[in-house]
Amino acid sequence: MSHIVFQLRRDTSANWTLYNPTLLNGEMGINTDTYQFKLGNGSNTWAQLSYNGLYGGPGPTGSTGTSGTGFTGPMGPTGGTGATGPTGPSQTGLTGTTGLTGITGSTGPTGFSNTGYTGSTGPQGTSTGRTGATGISGTGFTGPTGLSATGPTGPIGATGPTGPTGTFYTGPTGPAGGGSIVTSGYIQVAMGGGSTPFSTSVYDLSQNFPSSIGSWTTTPPTTNILTLRFNSSYSSTVSPNFTGIINWWNGTNWLAQTIGNTLTTTLIQLIYTSPNWILTINSGSIYTSSTNNGTYGLVLRMTVFN
Repeated sequence: MSHIVFQLRRDTSANWTLYNPTLLNGEMGINTDTYQFKLGNGSNTWAQLSYNGLYGGPGPTGSTGTSGTGFTGPMGPTGGTGATGPTGPSQTGLTGTTGLTGITGSTGPTGFSNTGYTGSTGPQGTSTGRTGATGISGTGFTGPTGLSATGPTGPIGATGPTGPTGTFYTGPTGPAGGGSIVTSGYIQVAMGGGSTPFSTSVYDLSQNFPSSIGSWTTTPPTTNILTLRFNSSYSSTVSPNFTGIINWWNGTNWLAQTIGNTLTTTLIQLIYTSPNWILTINSGSIYTSSTNNGTYGLVLRMTVFN
Protein backbone atom coordinates (compact mmCIF):
# COMPACT_ATOMS: atom_id res chain seq x y z
CA MET A 1 0.00 0.00 0.00
CA SER A 2 1.47 3.40 -0.93
CA HIS A 3 1.37 6.45 1.44
CA ILE A 4 0.77 10.08 0.54
CA VAL A 5 2.95 12.56 2.46
CA PHE A 6 2.25 16.30 2.43
CA GLN A 7 3.73 19.20 4.38
CA LEU A 8 2.14 22.50 5.46
CA ARG A 9 3.71 25.85 4.70
CA ARG A 10 6.28 26.67 7.40
CA ASP A 11 9.23 28.95 8.19
CA THR A 12 11.08 30.60 11.07
CA SER A 13 9.69 33.60 12.94
CA ALA A 14 12.43 35.83 11.49
CA ASN A 15 11.64 34.82 7.89
CA TRP A 16 7.85 35.25 8.37
CA THR A 17 8.52 38.77 9.65
CA LEU A 18 11.07 39.51 6.89
CA TYR A 19 9.00 38.36 3.92
CA ASN A 20 5.50 39.05 5.50
CA PRO A 21 3.55 37.03 2.86
CA THR A 22 -0.23 37.01 2.33
CA LEU A 23 -1.61 33.51 2.95
CA LEU A 24 -4.37 32.17 0.73
CA ASN A 25 -7.82 31.80 2.14
CA GLY A 26 -7.71 28.78 4.43
CA GLU A 27 -3.95 28.32 3.94
CA MET A 28 -2.05 27.42 7.09
CA GLY A 29 1.38 28.86 7.94
CA ILE A 30 3.42 27.41 10.81
CA ASN A 31 6.08 29.26 12.85
CA THR A 32 8.78 26.59 13.28
CA ASP A 33 10.27 28.44 16.27
CA THR A 34 7.08 28.13 18.39
CA TYR A 35 5.01 25.71 16.29
CA GLN A 36 2.09 28.20 16.36
CA PHE A 37 0.08 28.58 13.21
CA LYS A 38 -1.93 31.22 11.38
CA LEU A 39 -4.76 30.70 8.89
CA GLY A 40 -4.88 33.06 5.93
CA ASN A 41 -7.91 34.90 4.54
CA GLY A 42 -6.41 35.82 1.17
CA SER A 43 -6.06 39.56 1.97
CA ASN A 44 -4.22 40.13 5.27
CA THR A 45 -0.42 39.83 5.49
CA TRP A 46 1.31 37.56 7.95
CA ALA A 47 1.86 40.41 10.42
CA GLN A 48 -1.86 41.33 10.26
CA LEU A 49 -2.97 37.78 11.17
CA SER A 50 -3.17 36.39 14.66
CA TYR A 51 -1.94 32.98 15.68
CA ASN A 52 -4.38 30.09 15.97
CA GLY A 53 -6.79 31.48 13.40
CA LEU A 54 -7.74 34.76 15.11
CA TYR A 55 -7.88 37.81 12.83
CA GLY A 56 -6.58 41.18 13.65
CA GLY A 57 -3.24 42.35 14.88
CA PRO A 58 -1.08 40.35 17.21
CA GLY A 59 -2.04 40.43 20.87
CA PRO A 60 0.15 41.84 23.56
CA THR A 61 3.25 39.99 24.48
CA GLY A 62 2.75 37.88 27.55
CA SER A 63 5.11 37.72 30.44
CA THR A 64 8.14 35.63 30.08
CA GLY A 65 7.50 32.18 31.40
CA THR A 66 9.77 30.06 33.46
CA SER A 67 12.87 29.08 31.55
CA GLY A 68 12.72 25.44 30.57
CA THR A 69 12.39 23.04 27.74
CA GLY A 70 9.14 21.17 27.35
CA PHE A 71 8.96 17.42 27.04
CA THR A 72 9.60 16.00 23.63
CA GLY A 73 6.53 14.26 22.35
CA PRO A 74 6.70 10.61 21.43
CA MET A 75 7.92 9.73 17.93
CA GLY A 76 5.15 8.60 15.67
CA PRO A 77 5.30 5.13 14.20
CA THR A 78 7.25 4.58 10.98
CA GLY A 79 5.05 3.71 8.08
CA GLY A 80 5.33 0.19 6.81
CA THR A 81 7.38 -0.61 3.75
CA GLY A 82 5.41 -2.08 0.92
CA ALA A 83 6.05 -5.69 -0.01
CA THR A 84 8.63 -6.39 -2.69
CA GLY A 85 7.11 -7.76 -5.83
CA PRO A 86 8.08 -11.25 -6.98
CA THR A 87 11.15 -11.63 -9.21
CA GLY A 88 10.22 -12.59 -12.72
CA PRO A 89 11.29 -15.96 -14.08
CA SER A 90 14.77 -16.16 -15.66
CA GLN A 91 15.68 -19.31 -17.52
CA THR A 92 18.32 -20.31 -19.99
CA GLY A 93 17.15 -22.53 -22.75
CA LEU A 94 18.47 -26.08 -22.96
CA THR A 95 21.66 -26.63 -24.94
CA GLY A 96 21.17 -28.81 -27.94
CA THR A 97 23.14 -32.01 -28.33
CA THR A 98 26.49 -31.90 -30.12
CA GLY A 99 26.46 -33.47 -33.54
CA LEU A 100 28.63 -36.43 -34.38
CA THR A 101 32.22 -35.84 -35.56
CA GLY A 102 32.76 -36.88 -39.13
CA ILE A 103 35.24 -39.60 -40.07
CA THR A 104 38.81 -38.39 -40.74
CA GLY A 105 39.89 -39.07 -44.32
CA SER A 106 42.94 -41.18 -45.06
CA THR A 107 46.34 -39.45 -45.47
CA GLY A 108 47.53 -39.12 -49.06
CA PRO A 109 50.90 -40.47 -50.19
CA THR A 110 54.02 -38.32 -49.67
CA GLY A 111 55.24 -36.61 -52.85
CA PHE A 112 58.69 -37.22 -54.35
CA SER A 113 61.64 -35.17 -53.06
CA ASN A 114 64.87 -35.43 -55.07
CA THR A 115 68.02 -33.34 -55.00
CA GLY A 116 69.60 -32.74 -58.36
CA TYR A 117 73.16 -33.81 -59.17
CA THR A 118 75.96 -31.44 -58.14
CA GLY A 119 77.59 -29.88 -61.17
CA SER A 120 81.28 -30.32 -61.85
CA THR A 121 83.74 -27.80 -60.42
CA GLY A 122 84.79 -25.13 -62.88
CA PRO A 123 88.43 -24.69 -63.83
CA GLN A 124 90.66 -22.70 -61.49
CA GLY A 125 91.38 -19.12 -62.52
CA THR A 126 94.73 -17.91 -63.73
CA SER A 127 97.56 -17.21 -61.29
CA THR A 128 98.01 -13.97 -59.41
CA GLY A 129 99.06 -11.06 -61.54
CA ARG A 130 102.61 -9.81 -61.56
CA THR A 131 103.82 -7.56 -58.77
CA GLY A 132 104.37 -4.00 -59.90
CA ALA A 133 107.79 -2.43 -59.89
CA THR A 134 109.05 -0.96 -56.63
CA GLY A 135 108.92 2.82 -56.54
CA ILE A 136 112.03 4.95 -56.54
CA SER A 137 113.57 5.53 -53.14
CA GLY A 138 116.07 8.37 -53.23
CA THR A 139 118.41 9.73 -50.61
CA GLY A 140 118.81 13.46 -50.25
CA PHE A 141 122.07 15.19 -51.13
CA THR A 142 124.77 15.14 -48.50
CA GLY A 143 125.71 18.58 -47.33
CA PRO A 144 129.22 19.93 -48.12
CA THR A 145 132.11 18.99 -45.82
CA GLY A 146 133.25 21.76 -43.49
CA LEU A 147 136.69 23.42 -43.75
CA SER A 148 139.72 21.75 -42.11
CA ALA A 149 142.85 23.94 -41.61
CA THR A 150 146.37 23.19 -40.16
CA GLY A 151 148.23 25.87 -38.17
CA PRO A 152 151.50 27.44 -39.63
CA THR A 153 154.92 25.72 -39.25
CA GLY A 154 157.43 27.40 -36.88
CA PRO A 155 160.71 29.03 -38.18
CA ILE A 156 163.90 26.99 -38.94
CA GLY A 157 166.35 26.70 -36.09
CA ALA A 158 165.20 25.76 -32.81
CA THR A 159 162.15 23.82 -33.25
CA GLY A 160 159.31 26.11 -32.57
CA PRO A 161 156.12 25.05 -30.93
CA THR A 162 153.64 23.18 -33.00
CA GLY A 163 150.87 25.44 -34.18
CA PRO A 164 147.35 24.73 -33.07
CA THR A 165 145.25 22.36 -35.04
CA GLY A 166 142.73 24.17 -37.21
CA THR A 167 139.08 24.01 -36.33
CA PHE A 168 137.10 21.33 -38.16
CA TYR A 169 133.70 22.42 -39.40
CA THR A 170 131.00 19.96 -40.44
CA GLY A 171 128.58 21.27 -43.00
CA PRO A 172 124.80 21.08 -42.43
CA THR A 173 123.04 17.88 -43.43
CA GLY A 174 120.94 18.25 -46.54
CA PRO A 175 117.13 17.59 -46.46
CA ALA A 176 116.03 13.95 -46.66
CA GLY A 177 114.93 12.83 -50.07
CA GLY A 178 111.17 13.17 -50.69
CA GLY A 179 110.72 15.01 -47.34
CA SER A 180 108.03 17.63 -46.58
CA ILE A 181 108.27 21.11 -45.15
CA VAL A 182 106.47 21.21 -41.79
CA THR A 183 104.51 24.29 -40.68
CA SER A 184 102.93 24.55 -37.24
CA GLY A 185 100.78 27.05 -35.37
CA TYR A 186 98.03 27.41 -32.82
CA ILE A 187 94.95 29.48 -32.00
CA GLN A 188 93.27 30.37 -28.69
CA VAL A 189 89.54 31.09 -28.50
CA ALA A 190 87.35 32.53 -25.72
CA MET A 191 84.47 30.20 -24.77
CA GLY A 192 80.97 31.01 -23.61
CA GLY A 193 79.42 27.52 -23.32
CA GLY A 194 75.85 26.64 -24.26
CA SER A 195 74.65 26.13 -27.84
CA THR A 196 76.97 28.88 -29.16
CA PRO A 197 80.16 28.33 -27.16
CA PHE A 198 82.65 30.20 -29.38
CA SER A 199 82.61 33.71 -27.93
CA THR A 200 82.62 36.79 -30.15
CA SER A 201 85.63 37.91 -28.08
CA VAL A 202 88.33 35.86 -29.81
CA TYR A 203 91.96 35.81 -28.64
CA ASP A 204 95.00 34.96 -30.81
CA LEU A 205 92.82 33.71 -33.66
CA SER A 206 95.54 34.32 -36.25
CA GLN A 207 98.50 35.91 -34.47
CA ASN A 208 100.18 32.57 -33.76
CA PHE A 209 98.97 30.78 -36.89
CA PRO A 210 101.01 31.07 -40.13
CA SER A 211 99.20 32.85 -42.93
CA SER A 212 101.08 30.53 -45.30
CA ILE A 213 98.57 27.82 -44.31
CA GLY A 214 95.36 29.87 -44.22
CA SER A 215 93.16 32.03 -42.00
CA TRP A 216 90.75 31.26 -39.15
CA THR A 217 87.31 32.83 -38.66
CA THR A 218 84.20 32.25 -36.57
CA THR A 219 80.71 32.13 -38.03
CA PRO A 220 78.59 35.04 -36.75
CA PRO A 221 76.05 35.56 -35.35
CA THR A 222 75.69 32.04 -33.91
CA THR A 223 79.45 31.61 -33.27
CA ASN A 224 79.11 27.83 -33.12
CA ILE A 225 81.55 27.05 -35.99
CA LEU A 226 85.30 27.64 -36.33
CA THR A 227 86.46 27.77 -39.96
CA LEU A 228 89.96 27.41 -41.41
CA ARG A 229 90.18 28.50 -45.05
CA PHE A 230 93.36 26.98 -46.50
CA ASN A 231 95.27 29.04 -49.07
CA SER A 232 94.24 28.41 -52.65
CA SER A 233 97.83 27.26 -53.39
CA TYR A 234 96.90 23.77 -52.09
CA SER A 235 96.02 21.19 -54.73
CA SER A 236 92.33 20.95 -55.52
CA THR A 237 92.60 17.18 -56.01
CA VAL A 238 94.68 16.28 -52.93
CA SER A 239 93.53 17.51 -49.51
CA PRO A 240 96.05 19.23 -47.21
CA ASN A 241 97.96 16.81 -45.01
CA PHE A 242 97.65 17.92 -41.40
CA THR A 243 97.28 16.67 -37.85
CA GLY A 244 96.42 18.44 -34.63
CA ILE A 245 94.75 18.42 -31.22
CA ILE A 246 91.99 20.50 -29.64
CA ASN A 247 92.03 21.15 -25.88
CA TRP A 248 89.04 22.77 -24.15
CA TRP A 249 88.19 23.61 -20.53
CA ASN A 250 84.92 22.16 -19.21
CA GLY A 251 85.02 24.16 -16.00
CA THR A 252 86.98 21.48 -14.11
CA ASN A 253 89.49 19.79 -16.47
CA TRP A 254 91.17 20.27 -19.82
CA LEU A 255 89.74 17.76 -22.34
CA ALA A 256 91.23 16.77 -25.70
CA GLN A 257 90.19 15.77 -29.22
CA THR A 258 92.47 14.97 -32.16
CA ILE A 259 91.90 16.19 -35.70
CA GLY A 260 93.39 15.24 -39.06
CA ASN A 261 92.65 15.13 -42.76
CA THR A 262 91.67 11.44 -42.47
CA LEU A 263 89.17 12.13 -39.65
CA THR A 264 85.80 13.45 -40.78
CA THR A 265 82.81 13.46 -38.42
CA THR A 266 79.62 15.45 -38.01
CA LEU A 267 81.65 17.89 -35.90
CA ILE A 268 84.71 18.10 -38.13
CA GLN A 269 84.36 18.51 -41.90
CA LEU A 270 87.06 19.00 -44.59
CA ILE A 271 85.62 19.92 -47.97
CA TYR A 272 86.85 21.59 -51.14
CA THR A 273 84.94 24.67 -52.26
CA SER A 274 86.76 26.26 -55.18
CA PRO A 275 89.31 27.69 -54.87
CA ASN A 276 89.93 26.64 -51.24
CA TRP A 277 89.98 23.63 -48.96
CA ILE A 278 87.85 24.49 -45.90
CA LEU A 279 88.06 22.87 -42.44
CA THR A 280 85.02 23.47 -40.18
CA ILE A 281 84.79 22.59 -36.48
CA ASN A 282 81.14 22.57 -35.39
CA SER A 283 80.49 22.91 -31.67
CA GLY A 284 77.59 20.41 -31.70
CA SER A 285 77.17 19.29 -28.09
CA ILE A 286 80.83 18.52 -27.32
CA TYR A 287 81.80 22.06 -26.27
CA THR A 288 78.52 23.14 -24.62
CA SER A 289 80.04 22.97 -21.12
CA SER A 290 83.16 24.91 -22.12
CA THR A 291 84.17 27.98 -20.15
CA ASN A 292 87.18 30.25 -20.06
CA ASN A 293 90.22 29.34 -18.03
CA GLY A 294 91.63 32.84 -17.82
CA THR A 295 91.07 34.68 -21.10
CA TYR A 296 90.30 31.65 -23.27
CA GLY A 297 88.81 28.17 -22.99
CA LEU A 298 89.90 26.43 -26.24
CA VAL A 299 93.36 25.89 -27.75
CA LEU A 300 93.91 24.29 -31.17
CA ARG A 301 97.40 23.23 -32.27
CA MET A 302 97.97 22.11 -35.86
CA THR A 303 100.91 20.84 -37.91
CA VAL A 304 100.62 20.91 -41.72
CA PHE A 305 102.95 18.93 -44.00
CA ASN A 306 103.30 21.04 -47.15
